[in-house]
Amino acid sequence: MQSGFLFFILILPAVPSRSVRSSPQVVHHFGAKHAHIAWAKDQHLSDQSLSTELEDQEFKVMHITDAHVSLTDEDPPHTHRMYSAMLQVSDRTTHQPMHPKDQLIRLFKKAKAENVDLIALGGDIINFPAKSHVDWLLMQLKEHAPGVPFVYTAGNHDWHLENVNETTYDASRKSLLQSTLRPLFAASAAVAERDDGPFAGLTYGHLRQKGIDVIFLDNSNYQIDDEQLAFAKKHFSRNEMEHGPLLLLLHMPLAFAGVHLEPKEVCGHQDWGASTDTLSKTEGRPRWPEAGNLPSTMAFIELVKTHTAPAGRVVALMTGHVHQDFTNTLPTGTPQTSLACAAGTKGCTLDHSWDAKAVTLLSKGVVPDLHPSRAIGALQYSTLDAAEGGYRMLTVCLR
Repeated sequence: MQSGFLFFILILPAVPSRSVRSSPQVVHHFGAKHAHIAWAKDQHLSDQSLSTELEDQEFKVMHITDAHVSLTDEDPPHTHRMYSAMLQVSDRTTHQPMHPKDQLIRLFKKAKAENVDLIALGGDIINFPAKSHVDWLLMQLKEHAPGVPFVYTAGNHDWHLENVNETTYDASRKSLLQSTLRPLFAASAAVAERDDGPFAGLTYGHLRQKGIDVIFLDNSNYQIDDEQLAFAKKHFSRNEMEHGPLLLLLHMPLAFAGVHLEPKEVCGHQDWGASTDTLSKTEGRPRWPEAGNLPSTMAFIELVKTHTAPAGRVVALMTGHVHQDFTNTLPTGTPQTSLACAAGTKGCTLDHSWDAKAVTLLSKGVVPDLHPSRAIGALQYSTLDAAEGGYRMLTVCLR
């Protein structure tokens, strides 16, 4: 396995001393399991090797999402279908049958072995809410990744029980965040000020390490509410030259241009609502609301677009939910990786010209562990589900 790092040479621009860059330049080199993100305030980047003298300014985060661990059929009337669906899953690389819990333990061990600065748990880590599953998850983190901080955001499976008499499809979400899932938030490295709102630290939170901010926002019900929107506005608007880059952790991808997903797979789809809800009977829950998306959800997506590189400090979105890696060509032949900035924006480009390498490997049944693509600006990443052995290692390099 390759190391997952690609290095650049930094070249100081030959400009008059009074000239100052209006915003940092952000360059991504990425593949199926790794992403190297270089942030330079006052320097031009190239595709050559980086000097090694500033390696101590790297921040390494391992994104793990959608493990769907089911240890027991905890409450059969409400958990049996979900439990049965994830008893055994084929590893995407080896094609060998694996239990999701063993995959997750393997990834925690990898995080410790690679000395990551942070584990980002992106939701659906457990397959339904159960205290025994939460206790098990915290025990595995302590045993297999001791000393490694983590941040967690909930996925829709983390709080959903089937065939429960509820008035709205997400009626139990916040109560379970406050009860069954609370130990995960209590152990998380992310914090939020109490005056932010009643769900500070549960549906949103923040941490800062090595000059990099990480924010989580829970969009596991496909929405962002007013309280979360206010929190995002406060953090996104901070000056990028003073505060540095920001990573955003979400469970569901956002509906940006270039992401061609169904309403059930993405947050902010224009057609999301009762008329496009195809899973309510299968999942034993009420239908999505007739009114569709909250105004705050659509305002949040516009806010993200406004504050992503090159114009702002958001450099990457870490998402899951769809059990796909977006950085390589999908079976449809369409690369799904999306720039978070609008197409045609100056200093915002995406180049899949090396995808042939990935396609060749995929045709041989090998998931490429390399960096076949390059982008300038901000990227939305979707990571393959941990149940199938997926993860992404993001290394942010400050220059």
